[in-house]
Amino acid sequence: MTDEGRPGMDTAGNIREVALDLFSRQGYERSTLREIADALGITKAAVYYHYRTKVEILDDLLRPMVDGEDWIIADAESDTSAIDQPGWRLTLVERYIDLLLAHRRVATYAMNDIAGVSNSTLLGRMRANDARLAGLLANGDLSVEQRVRTSAALGVVVAILALPDVSNAELRPQLLQVVRDVLGLSEHVADVASA
Repeated sequence: MTDEGRPGMDTAGNIREVALDLFSRQGYERSTLREIADALGITKAAVYYHYRTKVEILDDLLRPMVDGEDWIIADAESDTSAIDQPGWRLTLVERYIDLLLAHRRVATYAMNDIAGVSNSTLLGRMRANDARLAGLLANGDLSVEQRVRTSAALGVVVAILALPDVSNAELRPQLLQVVRDVLGLSEHVADVASA
């Protein structure tokens, strides 16, 4: 397929889209630049013009999500004065949920092809972000129960995002309610992110 077949997208964007489809279906390791080129109806040289390696494509797919994690976590770290408050933790989890929903296809791929994602040059940042997020959510004067609930809530977020037959609009409120329940914050029914 040529660029004319996808209005508003450039060749690099088409390459990323096709690569994500291939990586999701058959895994990063089994996908080739030749397959990406063939799926687009362009030459392998045209792919090389934009991306010299599959790792560069993988990094460009993951970067918006990783940059979003960086921003959310840095923002939370900038003001931890209310870290012990349930609303603070809930806001952080809701921002994380919204980020994953905004990048749902990439997030789902990353969850399902951990071996492939391990090729990314962004892996160190991703791992650091996971540790920073978990540290923030488990920080403060929390009981062991609250810390366990926090870890479980993060697991719930990641697991539920993989439901392919549920739209983001349907999934978000259900996901938020389950996370509130797991965190023991059901009394905080107001959606902090939309306030």
